[in-house]
Amino acid sequence: MPQTVYPEARESAPSANAAGRDSRPPSGPSPDKLIGASRAIQQVREQIEVAGRSRFSLFVTGEEGIDKDWIGRIVHHSSGWASGSYRSLNASAMSGRLLARELFGTEAGAITSLPEASLGALAQAGAGTVLLDHIEAVPRPLQTLLARALERKRFTPIGSRKELTLHCRLIGASPHTLERLTSVGRLLPELAQHLQLIEIHVPPLRERREDVLPLALSALFRAREEFERERGVACPVERFSRLALERLCGYHWPGNEHELNDQVRSALRLARRAELGPEDLLLGSDTIERIPTFQEAKRSFEREYAMRVLRLCSGNVSRAARLAGKDRKDFYDVMRRNGIEPQDFRASRAQRRRDARRMRAAARFPASTPG
Repeated sequence: MPQTVYPEARESAPSANAAGRDSRPPSGPSPDKLIGASRAIQQVREQIEVAGRSRFSLFVTGEEGIDKDWIGRIVHHSSGWASGSYRSLNASAMSGRLLARELFGTEAGAITSLPEASLGALAQAGAGTVLLDHIEAVPRPLQTLLARALERKRFTPIGSRKELTLHCRLIGASPHTLERLTSVGRLLPELAQHLQLIEIHVPPLRERREDVLPLALSALFRAREEFERERGVACPVERFSRLALERLCGYHWPGNEHELNDQVRSALRLARRAELGPEDLLLGSDTIERIPTFQEAKRSFEREYAMRVLRLCSGNVSRAARLAGKDRKDFYDVMRRNGIEPQDFRASRAQRRRDARRMRAAARFPASTPG
């Protein structure tokens, strides 16, 4: 998962009318700081302080685009777990089997393609912290194993008979609240109970507009560093214009900090002047769709393809798997990984007959996937 390093912002955010030196990026990064001057961010800081003094596992929630991994890093470095390592896993970006290996580790020879033993994040972290983002995407059998490990403070690597002691702290993260995840059955109650004592909620950027300016200055600083590191020349862009700052502060940022970072990075790479103007920003009706990573595009295709096949087969998993050219168990893995329920595609008898005819026609064409 991409990591975002936020330089420390000024104690109070300057006005959107600031220009010249006030619109220049900060002088350097300060790694364990949360940027922003809003009351909402101050409350998050207070929650982080509470979490830092506690030894309990916890839960971080916030919309997509909120950097929950960075919140986890700040909690880690401000706590008694800072002497250990920090490990971060994104459950939505892995299959269940890969996630099990990355989390619990494997014994030598347990997997044919991995002849040597490997340590999982729970062991690698030592007396540190493991953040598990999109925890709702963890398959239920793995949720059970994780809840048991948190309860007993012991776990067993895949293929091993030897238990290891669990020393680290777990941080679960999701765009959804614990209450929501448990009520819809996406998170086992026995796992949720280990995370519910401390819950840190990071509000969306549209609810804390006074944080936009310091975040934009931070993004500009990091984009300049990245530009100079990659190209080996000085970055021509030095600051935002007053009108650019006004436009940044007036936008609603549906993609939160990640969208802001992408916008600033894109504008800087295209600009050739010392000052970024509003014409360099693609916001509002001018906003272009963010280019997804290959992994994001592949995952989106997988989900849409599985839903299309299930819809064609009226929710019959066996038929859908055959049509997709996959083993039934593997197709179930695809469904679990993407939060797809087959009953959502069940249809009436008449509809099933019509779908059967479509399926026979579709079977003449092989399925294709992106490379």
